[in-house]
Amino acid sequence: MQQMWNQAAVVSMLTLCSAEDIKKKQIRLNPVLLFGILGIFFHMLWRIQSIENILLGMSVGVVLLMLSMLTGGRIGAGDAVLLIVTGIYLGLEQNLQLFFSGLLLCGMWALGLLILRKKSRKDSIPFVPFLLAAYMGMLVCA
Repeated sequence: MQQMWNQAAVVSMLTLCSAEDIKKKQIRLNPVLLFGILGIFFHMLWRIQSIENILLGMSVGVVLLMLSMLTGGRIGAGDAVLLIVTGIYLGLEQNLQLFFSGLLLCGMWALGLLILRKKSRKDSIPFVPFLLAAYMGMLVCA
């Protein structure tokens, strides 16, 4: 039951943010932070994983946020904050799996767009839809 609520929250957050990322090419932080608070509440209620695992899971997004600052925003800070929040729900191993699977899917999509000459190397691509696809794949394969 607890796992189902966790999964529903992550799917809801990624779906909401995917639509926003596609339409506006940005992610509003208020809904993401609200899901973060919900994740902390779930943890306090059910103790699904250890605090250490949650903090390590959040570190994936923290590292990405630092890279965003170092690259002058070429990596979206919203994507990084989203990965900080998914770390609350997923912990280190699953959050790394989510990030790298999303990165792989996004890279394959970008390569296809480059080959078809639909986008250039300098164009940006929304990343959150690929995180949603990766998470759905994780749920199916689990």
